[in-house]
Amino acid sequence: MPETLTILTYPNPALRRWAAEVEEVDAAVRDIVARMIETMHANKGVGLAATQVGIDKRIVVLNPAGEESTDMVLINPMITERRGAMEGEEGCLSFPGLCGVVRRSAYVSVTAYDLDGKEIKLTAVDFLARVLQHEIDHLEGMLIVDRMTPESRISIRDVLKAFEESYGKAPSEPGGQS
Repeated sequence: MPETLTILTYPNPALRRWAAEVEEVDAAVRDIVARMIETMHANKGVGLAATQVGIDKRIVVLNPAGEESTDMVLINPMITERRGAMEGEEGCLSFPGLCGVVRRSAYVSVTAYDLDGKEIKLTAVDFLARVLQHEIDHLEGMLIVDRMTPESRISIRDVLKAFEESYGKAPSEPGGQS
């Protein structure tokens, strides 16, 4: 079983970086993907971007169904079309315990590469469209707090401040993260 990775939490500056393209799908990329999938499952997530674990690569793993046999891997994903709009509550592994209402496109078309280096194209609506947009946003340094409705941003203001104040504190300090 691959070793899990540490999920970076807000306001870690690495979460704001634009991820680099994957040049070649090789053994190192496959190892990263295996560890990302293990980390996503261990944290009960439905998606994880490489930037969330401090890896500067355009890699996303998804599992919107929540079943291990339905894991999806997207290398260098890019949204090529968006349509419609929907609002819904989202959470994020990089913001433990925080949720807010986010406006997204209701339909997206995405191109990417699989672990064999073959181009794939997929279209998604509703929840899968939401997950894809959320994870691809991470690769571009965009976070859910940037996409939240004004009402949600106001309601989470104190929680964000607490994240910022506790960032970097040792776990033994009051307010530190473990």
